[in-house]
Amino acid sequence: MKIALIEDNRAEAEWLKEQVEIKISQLFHISAFDLFSSIEEYLDANKNYELYFIDCVLTDGNGTDLAKTIREKNSGASIIFTTSYLDYATKGYESNALRYLLKPISEEALEEAIKAFAQQKKQFPVVELTGTARYSDFVPQTEILYIEYVDRKVLCRLEDRFVETTKTMREFEDELSSELFFRTSRSFLVNFFHIAKKTDNTLIMRNGEHVTISRRNLFSFNQAYIQFLKRG
Repeated sequence: MKIALIEDNRAEAEWLKEQVEIKISQLFHISAFDLFSSIEEYLDANKNYELYFIDCVLTDGNGTDLAKTIREKNSGASIIFTTSYLDYATKGYESNALRYLLKPISEEALEEAIKAFAQQKKQFPVVELTGTARYSDFVPQTEILYIEYVDRKVLCRLEDRFVETTKTMREFEDELSSELFFRTSRSFLVNFFHIAKKTDNTLIMRNGEHVTISRRNLFSFNQAYIQFLKRG
C-alpha cells in the first residue's frame, strides 16, 4: 500500500505519520509513505497513492481543490481530510472523502477512520496499475473491463482509456477477484460485470469491443459465468 500525507505543519505531520504507520501496518503492508509540505511539492512528485491524508488549508492552496485534482486521475484513491476548520467539512465530502478529522486529531478518531478505510477496501477492492515509468494508477477492480496481452505489452482496459502496465498477466490473475475475472485465453483476462453478450466463443463488452474465448477455456468460462450471474 502507498500512502501520502500532505500537511504543512511539520510536528503534526510527523505525529500523524507515526500513528498511521502503527495502525495501518497491523492491517496492510505499507510499501511507501511519503510526506509533502505543500501542494506544489506533491504535484512535482507526479505520483499516485492508494490512501491520502490531506490538510484542507495549506500554505499554497486549498486541500479540497487538490483532492478534486487527485480524484480526476486516481478514481480509486481513498481520501481522509484533516483540518482545524469545520467549515471545510462540506467541501471535503464533495470530493467523496472517506472521513474528515478535526484537529487536534484524537487516536480514537484516527482509528475509526482507518477502520472505515479497511472496510471500504474490503467492499471495493482496488488494484494498482504499475505504469511503465514510475507512475501508478489505483482503480477499483469493478472499473476494469479486461486485461489484454498484445505485442508483448500488458494493457488494462478501463472505461475511458488503456493503461500500459509493467505487471504480468499472471500477476493480475493472482491479484484480481476470481469471482469477477476470468482468463478467457492467453491474451485476455475479462471482467464478468462488463460483458453485454456472448456469442459462440466471442464476448461483446458493454463498450462494444469484442473479446475471444479460447476453445480449451470455453466450458470452464461458461460454468464460471453462470455462477457469476447466479450471485448477481
